[in-house]
Amino acid sequence: MKILILGSVALPVPPPMQGGTERIAWWQATGLAKRGHEVTLVAAQGSKKDPAYHLVEIGGGDTVVGSVNEKNETTVYTEGSRKMRKESIYLAQVEEYILMHGKEYDVILNNMRAGESLFVPAAKAVGVAYATVMHLPIFTELAEFFRAHNTAVITISNAQRQGFDGLNYIGTVYNATDLSELPFNATPKGYLLMMGSIAPHKNQKDGILAAKAVNKKIVMAGKIGNQAYWDAEIAPLVDGKMVVHEGELGIGEKAALLANADALLFPIVWPEPFGLVMIEAMASGTPVVAYGNGAVPEVVVEGKTGFIVDESQGVEGLAMAVKRVGEIDRSACRKYVEENFTVEKMIESLEQSLVNASSPIQ
Repeated sequence: MKILILGSVALPVPPPMQGGTERIAWWQATGLAKRGHEVTLVAAQGSKKDPAYHLVEIGGGDTVVGSVNEKNETTVYTEGSRKMRKESIYLAQVEEYILMHGKEYDVILNNMRAGESLFVPAAKAVGVAYATVMHLPIFTELAEFFRAHNTAVITISNAQRQGFDGLNYIGTVYNATDLSELPFNATPKGYLLMMGSIAPHKNQKDGILAAKAVNKKIVMAGKIGNQAYWDAEIAPLVDGKMVVHEGELGIGEKAALLANADALLFPIVWPEPFGLVMIEAMASGTPVVAYGNGAVPEVVVEGKTGFIVDESQGVEGLAMAVKRVGEIDRSACRKYVEENFTVEKMIESLEQSLVNASSPIQ
């Protein structure tokens, strides 16, 4: 097939730091190309050029609002909506590309968060098959739009479909990880880890309190996604010794932190569509302790690769589970990922889903 993959206008593909969706889009492009498909990847400036696919660069490369400009001379302040307004320009440029070149492809595979619905009319206008990968939760208005346009939807877990029956689901394609980037470690260094954007729905506070309850050091890695939550709930608990914040990390630093942790804590309080960091941890040999929301029960095997705690048990339940992580065979965690969440398995599943989406959108 000739496949147009819409990766990201926000970050390069693959991302230089943390960025799960962009890493998945990278594996899609290279993996489908290896299987003989002709791939074009639309991604932000700075994305990796590769002979396996044709790269179209749209978006990215922005100066952060309120940051020092490129010449480090002055601080540039803009209205709070500038980032969103710029992204809408990039998305319009992607739509323009579809309208101009869409007929050249057999199918469009979308990964962009706003593109879930935005690009459907353009794909319909050029008469090409279109499928969107749901990296974020489905919500009522989006489901109604999908239903009205019979949009082909690929979920990244079965839990993601709950409450939204009757959509044109063409496959569940679990996320994957590159095992070559994540060395296995059988002898961790005694700390706990949380990795991801710091925000209320990720609920780092419960993880910190659970670590304190068992007197273990905990490290957080990830950008501050919600400044108010950080200021009010997290910053007062960070002491740089027993509670440490490392910020966003590159893949090498991230891999080392994952491999050396006693456990990854994942105390989410929202319907997580997948949770890529969980399989990254298990690939490193690190068990997961998580609240059982969203896709967690599909990703973690209770008692084998970690422990699933009912959210109602709160910090006490997390702490009790942390005390038991020594019962988990770290090599079993690695094997589980090898058998279920490799890039090869993801691409094989994705390819079959795209065959199911081979008819032009109506």
